[in-house]
This record gives sequence, structure tokens and C-alpha cells, in this order.
Amino acid sequence: MFQHRIRLLILSTLLSAGTLSAQSGVRPLHEEPLSEPIQDLAAQKVLAELTAPAACVDGRAAGTFACRAVTLQTFVSLNAMLPASTPPGTPPEPSGSALWGFADRNDGREYAVFGLSKGTAVVDVTDPSQPAVVGSVAGLTSPWRELKVYQFFNPAQKRYNAYAYVVSEAPGSALQILDLTDLPRSVKLAATSTVIQRAHTVYLANVNYSTGESNVPGLSPILYVEGSNVAGLLAFDISDPVNPVLLGSFFNSYAHDIWAGVLRGEKARVCPSGSDPCEIVVNWAGDAIRILDFSIKSNPMLISRLIYPGLAYAHSGWISRDGNFLFSMDEGDERTTGENTSVRVIDVSDWANPRVAASWVGAGKTIEHNGYTIGDKYYFSNYEGGLTVLDVANPRQPALLASFDTYPATDTAGFHGAWAVYPFLPSGNILVSNIDGAGGLFVLKEEALLAPAPLTPRSPVIRVPARARPAARPR
Repeated sequence: MFQHRIRLLILSTLLSAGTLSAQSGVRPLHEEPLSEPIQDLAAQKVLAELTAPAACVDGRAAGTFACRAVTLQTFVSLNAMLPASTPPGTPPEPSGSALWGFADRNDGREYAVFGLSKGTAVVDVTDPSQPAVVGSVAGLTSPWRELKVYQFFNPAQKRYNAYAYVVSEAPGSALQILDLTDLPRSVKLAATSTVIQRAHTVYLANVNYSTGESNVPGLSPILYVEGSNVAGLLAFDISDPVNPVLLGSFFNSYAHDIWAGVLRGEKARVCPSGSDPCEIVVNWAGDAIRILDFSIKSNPMLISRLIYPGLAYAHSGWISRDGNFLFSMDEGDERTTGENTSVRVIDVSDWANPRVAASWVGAGKTIEHNGYTIGDKYYFSNYEGGLTVLDVANPRQPALLASFDTYPATDTAGFHGAWAVYPFLPSGNILVSNIDGAGGLFVLKEEALLAPAPLTPRSPVIRVPARARPAARPR
């Protein structure tokens, strides 16, 4: 353990000083020592026999899954989503990784795009009682597969087209571009960009997270690729969605995951490029959180860096509704210090001087992974703890609101269970990807949203920061 910490310290020091770059092949140690998938046959049996939604009754759904104010709508197993080229039983055992979702602007249908160890599947979840696997696209075997969805109106076809961008850690996997335009009939591989050979994560900036559409006037959607063999962070123009064009790179540190947004007016004065609007990227880099001015893609600039007390592995996070706080996930602290699940609240009201303002500490030691904010709620995947939902109406005082344990076997600081959550579907259905145990797609719903009052629509996804008026301060 001591040697492990010393190695991390040396790597962190060199990366932060700019001595090493992602291009050199050196990056913070992978914080996810994923092992062989574990099979929870009891949970799998319960899910296979599910014929109707399972409400949370006396703290359990279907008598098996610990829950709080969340109903299990449906489940789709990993085997049901495997590409045709790797049927069930083909070694190695499949596992789940990341997922994303989107609402098709042509017909309103809702989809889960699910990363498997052997490829990427698309599931129609419009009617949770009848989920339908549309198809799968094979990929090189890897326990890591991340993806995002872009949708735009094609005036020549008088309809919306959609594409998914997929990366994995498998050497040679490159950047896969999946054509989703023919949904719900089929999905296919449209192109493979070899500008990278592998990457850890991918992010789409300047889009609506519910549909993947451009939503920032005057700024184009940007595809960011994090943790690749080329650089810590790459920025691509996707005006031609099947032929991404590299715009710029950030070499001075690794990038594990990011959040990107726009600052305007007074807030934009913090940006060294002098740009207004200013496009910023928050980079969770393992060794630190770095806030970058990425307005000039060919010359990204550092605004600030935060190494907070107790940092083990700065993993990921998301912005608050008002744009003044980040909810930050450290994926290593539960394992290195033995502390309970912790979500740090970072005050970024002054982007040049970020600081920890508060923390939410859970009752157990399960590891927090990826999270997203909608209004006053923060949804995050919690590995063996499943889904956790926090009330963040007061960002300085997060409180537990709802939960659903997708991995009932154990609740330890292990890398099993829920990898990702996607809470942005207009229906209010929540998508969760389970690595193993009962590996597959969980479709959940908060009980408060199951029977909305007549003529009372669900609150819309809130765009953060607000960008409608160029002169306005970000919310």
C-alpha cells in the first residue's frame, strides 16, 4: 500500500508539473481493478421471473432489492443484448459498463445505448413493460466501454439523424461511430475513426442531454475524448458526424472524465483566453481536478487546479442547478482510507479558486462512480450500492432522497454492480447499467413520478449554465 501511494504521488507530481503527458503513455494508475464478473443467480432468477413493475414495499423491490422510493420497471439481461457474433456462452463471460440514452426527436421514442464488454447494444425502452433490443454492434472485448449520443436535424431528409460515439480501453478499438438513424428498426456501424487507438471516456458538449441536440446558440457541439493513447483530452468538430475533425488537444495531464459548460459576462472574465462566451472543461484527472479554458481548441489554458484533502482518485462529477457548485466523485477514498461513501461539494462560484464547501457521507462504504444533476436532484451510480439520488436543493446540505440496490449480494467497496446511471429521459424513467451480479439494464422510476398530477408535466431537464441571453450571468 505504501509503495502504491508513493507511485501515485510521483505520477501526480510529474503530471501536474507537465513533465509527463498522456502522449508519453504515463497516466495515473487505473483506479478500477475490475475482476471476473460475479454471478448472483438468486437475483437473476427474480429478474427473469419479473412480469410486472416491482414497487418498493417495506424497503424491498421484488423481495430482493433494497430500495427507497424507487420502483423497478423492467430489466434486460446482458445475454439478451449480446452481438450476434458473440452468442451467450461465448467466453469470456460478458459484463456491463457505461450507458447513455436519448429521446428520438422524430417520434418521441426513448432508447438506452448500452456498453457491453463485447460491444454496444440499443434497447427501445419507450414502453418499459415491453423493452425491445433493437440490435448490437460488436467491439473488441474490454470491460470499459463509454459512449454518448448526438442528434441533429437533417434538412435534406426532413428528419432528425442520430449517432453514438463509442470508445473502449481495448488497444485498436479506435472511435466507433454508430448510426442510430434507422431506429427502431436497426442500428449499424457507420464509421471507425482511427485517430485514436483506445480511450477511457467520451463527452458531448453544448448539447441537450435528453436528446443530444445542439442547445447553445452560437456554439457548435464538441466531442471530447478523454484518456486516449494520443492525449489526455482531445476536442473534435462533428459537423460531419461520421468524420470527426480534431480541433485541439490537452497534453499536460491525464483526463479521466469531464463536465463542460459555458461562462458569459462577468463569469467569463476568469478565462485567460479572454473569450466571452468562454467554454470551460472541468477535468477529473485522478491526481487533481483541473479547470480549463477550452475556448480556443488549439490552445487550452489552465484556469485553476484543486487537490482537495483526502484525495485518492478524482474521478468525475457534475454541475449544480445554479452553476456555483460541482458534485464531485472520488473513486479511491473508500478503498484507501476505509471511509464511507462520500460526495464532495466543490464551490466554483469563483472558478479561479475552487474549494470543498461540504460533503455528503453515506451509511455504507460502497464506491460512488458517475453522477448527473437534474434540477434539485443528483443521481449517481454507486457500484455495489446501485442507484443513489440526493436532494441538492441546498447544495451545501445534500440529503438522501431515494435509492435502489441493483447488487443485493454485498455492499462493500468493490467494483461490482452499478456502473452508470442515465436520468435524462423525458418520461422520468431512470436507466442503470449493472456490471455483474445481475448484469444488464435496469429501468427504474422514482415513486413520486409514477403518477403525476393531471396536467402537471415532469420538470424539464435544466440546462446548466443558462445560455439563452448572451449578456446574462450563468445560473
